[in-house]
Amino acid sequence: MGQFVVRGIPTSVLQDSWWLDSPGPQPKKPKGVSERYTYQAAGLLLALVALADFLMLGYSPGISLAVFALAVAVAVLWLTGRTRGLLKPMLLLGLSILPVVDYFQALSLAFLLGGSTVAFCWMLSDRFEASAVCQFLRMFPVLTIRNGLDLVNQARVIPQSEGAAFRMLRSWAFPAGGALVLASLMVTANPVLSDWLDQLVRIDLRLERVLFWVGAAFMIWPFLAVSVQPALLKPKMGPWRSRSRLRFGLNVQSVANAVILFNLMLGVQTGLDAFFLWGEADLPDGMTHAEYAHRGAYPLLATALLAGAFALVARPFLGERVGLTGWMMLWLGQNVLLVASSLLRLSLYVEAYGLTYLRVHAAIWMVLVAVGLILIAWQILKAKSNAWLITRTAALGISVLYACCFINFAALIARWNMEHPTRFDLYYACQLGPMAAAELAKDDALESCVRAPAIRNWREWGFRADRVIRNLHIERQAEAGHENPRRG
Repeated sequence: MGQFVVRGIPTSVLQDSWWLDSPGPQPKKPKGVSERYTYQAAGLLLALVALADFLMLGYSPGISLAVFALAVAVAVLWLTGRTRGLLKPMLLLGLSILPVVDYFQALSLAFLLGGSTVAFCWMLSDRFEASAVCQFLRMFPVLTIRNGLDLVNQARVIPQSEGAAFRMLRSWAFPAGGALVLASLMVTANPVLSDWLDQLVRIDLRLERVLFWVGAAFMIWPFLAVSVQPALLKPKMGPWRSRSRLRFGLNVQSVANAVILFNLMLGVQTGLDAFFLWGEADLPDGMTHAEYAHRGAYPLLATALLAGAFALVARPFLGERVGLTGWMMLWLGQNVLLVASSLLRLSLYVEAYGLTYLRVHAAIWMVLVAVGLILIAWQILKAKSNAWLITRTAALGISVLYACCFINFAALIARWNMEHPTRFDLYYACQLGPMAAAELAKDDALESCVRAPAIRNWREWGFRADRVIRNLHIERQAEAGHENPRRG
């Protein structure tokens, strides 16, 4: 007797037995990430935005930036829960904050933003990874919007039930949100309503404050997002593509011809500098040493920069022909002498026409170029890698810029020009700003140029401004002490 097999289910049974179908096991919702996004990160975001409002809005930047950076660091550590391996990133954070504590300027702000970003990324892993920093900077412009959309789509904090509370929320969420937007527009357009709201709430809800809150939230959220999800900092590895060595259209013969020709041409300039500049020979009629120095300082510096670039491009070919390395060493040596001549030209020009910001910066830049050329020569002689050169030149440049954050160039320039009043420029002295006030106050003729730094609130405090105010007070007390005997 054969086995009876029912092929298929009758349609009536299929339609009426829907209750027999039970759903399979559902994947669990990632509660950890959702809860952190919803509660901890959002709460810290609101707290940091409120702190930014309290510290910065309506005040000039000062020590408030350092306080805020430390607050963000505390928030990042709170979200990550890390307690070990924080010495180096916290030390880096402290070093990046110090320039702002001394004096707020573009350079100190750059160190604060750059150093703190690296320190925060470092806090999220056991060791420093440059790729994580690059990934964070790449995502930073869009991370806030992207995570906001993920929060809406993935972090379902509203219970999926048809209770009375849920039905009321679903019915009134859009009307309430639209009413708030419409009310804000009406208040902005109607001064009467704005005045009533100010009297009722006593909170200044001006447009600039709202924009500040939104901007602060966009700037803060990426740090909190990567603290909750450190995996965001892992770059996506694409397929490896081999890259051939860049030759820039050069070959061994062209490099040899170029380095010999360049050395001969530069030898003419070196000889002229040795004769007129270093040897102090008489210049042609109608030309002064100051003019000779000014016309050559900056073009020769540009020549030295091009020399360094040429040395880097020609480096792969130096081992393919005997003698090329020697010619390259001569080329770099001549350019170091060229930079030294540029420094001497600049010093002669400063003696004749005074010191300015541009001339100070040019002198620092010339020294950096000379040291960079020496590093290139050492790299070629010792067969060091390009990574070795890039690391050391970057460290040199960053170290010099960091040191410059703590130098009061305004006071330095004012002091030098007052001690060498050959071509003293009164107008330029008055443009040096408040940080030169203590130096300018030493000369009674410059009293009209003295503008003391203003610290209206502790948020605006800076070490350099406080020091200038104290020195200015001491200087004026000393002047009053000298004048009192005369008056008596």
